[in-house]
Amino acid sequence: MPLLVLFLLLGGILAAPGLLLETSSTAGEYTLAAIERGDAPDDDDDAIDVSILALKNARYRRGRPLPRWIRDLDGKRVNIWGFMAIGTLEGLQKFELVPESCECGRSKVNHFVDVTLVEGRTKFIPGRITLTGIFHASEQETDGFITSLYRLSTPNLPR
Repeated sequence: MPLLVLFLLLGGILAAPGLLLETSSTAGEYTLAAIERGDAPDDDDDAIDVSILALKNARYRRGRPLPRWIRDLDGKRVNIWGFMAIGTLEGLQKFELVPESCECGRSKVNHFVDVTLVEGRTKFIPGRITLTGIFHASEQETDGFITSLYRLSTPNLPR
């Protein structure tokens, strides 16, 4: 009986990452699972749906490569949802996108996405927002500290 319990626990641990990556897919939408399979959007107008929760839960160690599925997203057009970090100042071109409405950002380097508004300015939006833009994933260092792993350039905030 203990062997069966161990087998079930191990099976659950191995299956759990797939739950973070697999989302429903309809025609024209691409998921992280599609990226892992090597599928790519058919044209430049399609954006890949990315889960901020999957990014947050990805294994990260300073100086080591990010998981391949994240590296494969670098430079791609993505859709990502999240919340503006509490304390976001208005009138700037940058803010942190976080997975929970109560987070203030910058807690752990893989728990937020640095967002740059190419054309617009920040105005705090208290609810969940979805952004579409160009995603970049790599260690960004300032004064010897890793300050960002994930970045998104998008024209404006959603209306």
